[in-house]
Amino acid sequence: MDKDRVLITGGSGLLGSNTARMLSNDFEVYATYNTHPSQISGCRFLFLNITDKDQVVSVAREIKPSLIIHASGLINVDFCETNEDDAWAINVYGTENVAIASQEFDAKLVYVSTDSVFDGRKGSYTEEDMPNPLSIYAKSKFEGEKRAQQMAPNSIIVRTAFYGWSLYEKPSLAEWVLNSLREGKSPRMWTDVYFSPIYVGSLIEVMISMFRNDLRGIYHVGGSESCSKYSFGRMIASVFGFDADIIEPTSIDEAQLKAPRPRNLSLNTSKVSMDQDVRLLNVQEGISLFKKSAPVRLESNK
Repeated sequence: MDKDRVLITGGSGLLGSNTARMLSNDFEVYATYNTHPSQISGCRFLFLNITDKDQVVSVAREIKPSLIIHASGLINVDFCETNEDDAWAINVYGTENVAIASQEFDAKLVYVSTDSVFDGRKGSYTEEDMPNPLSIYAKSKFEGEKRAQQMAPNSIIVRTAFYGWSLYEKPSLAEWVLNSLREGKSPRMWTDVYFSPIYVGSLIEVMISMFRNDLRGIYHVGGSESCSKYSFGRMIASVFGFDADIIEPTSIDEAQLKAPRPRNLSLNTSKVSMDQDVRLLNVQEGISLFKKSAPVRLESNK
């Protein structure tokens, strides 16, 4: 039996590269890159500029995927704040182009959004809560959600905050903490910023289950519990055998950031758990899985 074809945008990023690797046994995998050509066993990489609508449609026409996981985006929050045109071109118009292509070729679209669409004043956000993005990055991702739903009504919007092992030198939050600890440094982490982190491998499993179950609409996909960035750092230290007291508590008020950051982005994930048979991991379980996958290193052409 022929395998389903999946097209992954942003195939060189943390989410895209891990998705390509994890799906290579069960899908015929195609992944796109823009500035970082990559190699992952069982995956075919293609260059794609998602801001070029004709190019996006042409690639989709060539591959004819059953599923498109749109993991590409401009995610540097402070860069977006001072480069609004770039943020809009990639996160809004790029998403619109991918959504148009998915609809034209009858592919299921999974658009990976962010928990930052909320202002962080409430916490424990459900899918029914009204977003109020604070930064240019968050505003562009929220507008991307709207374009995806408008152009591909059957799409899945995933709001999340994930961590894992990166393909390139830019580390995820969890890697930054671990690298600092290994170098004998004391990471300073915010005690007053909360989120619902999910290990990238768990996120991918949930997204594929959502595809298999033909879900649609907005879903919050995170860990089963929330924590502060400080508590997250302490848990990483503990799971990896370091003294958790090495993590230094600090406040976001001490940070000098260009873009505003929400304080409480914890997500209520009950909807995704109710709509399919999936168990989301708590913080310690997720980090333990992160540790277990530590030897895995992806190949790349830098």
